[in-house]
Amino acid sequence: MKTALIIINYGTPKSAARGDVARYLRQLLDDKHVMTMNAVGRKILVNCIIAPFRAGKSAKMYAKIYQNGEMPLKKYTTEFADRLQAMLDGRADVYVAMTAGYNLVKDVMDVVLAGNYHKIVVAPMFPQYTESTWGKALDDVFAALKGRFNVPPVHCIEPFYDDDDYLDAFCGHIMEHLPHIEDMERIIFSYHGIPIMHTNLAHPGHTCGELGCAEAVGNDNKLCYLAQCHAETRMVASRLNIPPDKCLTAFQSRFSDRWVQPFTDVTVSQLAQDGIKSIAVITPSFTVDCLETIVEVGEKLREIFLQNGGEKFASVPCLNASERWIEKFCRIIAKSL
Repeated sequence: MKTALIIINYGTPKSAARGDVARYLRQLLDDKHVMTMNAVGRKILVNCIIAPFRAGKSAKMYAKIYQNGEMPLKKYTTEFADRLQAMLDGRADVYVAMTAGYNLVKDVMDVVLAGNYHKIVVAPMFPQYTESTWGKALDDVFAALKGRFNVPPVHCIEPFYDDDDYLDAFCGHIMEHLPHIEDMERIIFSYHGIPIMHTNLAHPGHTCGELGCAEAVGNDNKLCYLAQCHAETRMVASRLNIPPDKCLTAFQSRFSDRWVQPFTDVTVSQLAQDGIKSIAVITPSFTVDCLETIVEVGEKLREIFLQNGGEKFASVPCLNASERWIEKFCRIIAKSL
């Protein structure tokens, strides 16, 4: 049996050039799973307003992390795939696909289908489910397969935010980088922000407040991003023996006030103003470092905290291509191979 394993990430610009960044923004945002509005309005907004006006500012930020001809997300994803390929020892051929930027899902699927595989395993590299990550990744996969002949069985792994192997790897990683985490006054679990509309789509007719998504995951909200984020915070805190009153769940990278709250930057600023002197920030939405984790959290959030009276700021890098994570990920996908 020949198996192809496609790991999917959300992508990155090919370079920090304004044109590459604008192209990436158009690919990323002009999608119904990312911006839930009518197609005509979305295309006008993305192509005529967002991409042209944000490309220059975004390009300057990407220039900060663009090194040796590579973006960190591409570098770490490639390293992860190469080391995963070696550890799988022939059980599957590993491919890297992105939903925007480079190695697009449709192009990778052309290569996979030409390889005469008997099975395709799809692994979106996002611990929690959101429409803009999992939804887009799966839509791209099945769009690439539509109308094709001799398509082998396709299996997708599940969101792994509550998987024991993932949690073991993640908690071990945190302790490796923050061995004295108990000394920090507050631990902030900062997740990627999404529109409130997206959380409501996970449980039509009910809000997160009505279903208690911040308190528990159940049958009615099992695909709710907010519920999964709060659940992961509780599970990680429990495994690391961090008192619940020291842990906060917040959300970064908002486009408007109609996104899930509390907002990370506001939370960090308020903590410093309230006299908290030391915080650690963990970013569980990402398995590899990117612009958001390196610049928005590692640099800008640190600046906000220190400018408002904070003294000690620590952030934990993503799992990237660490050996512990690759070993645990092999266990996560073992039942699918």
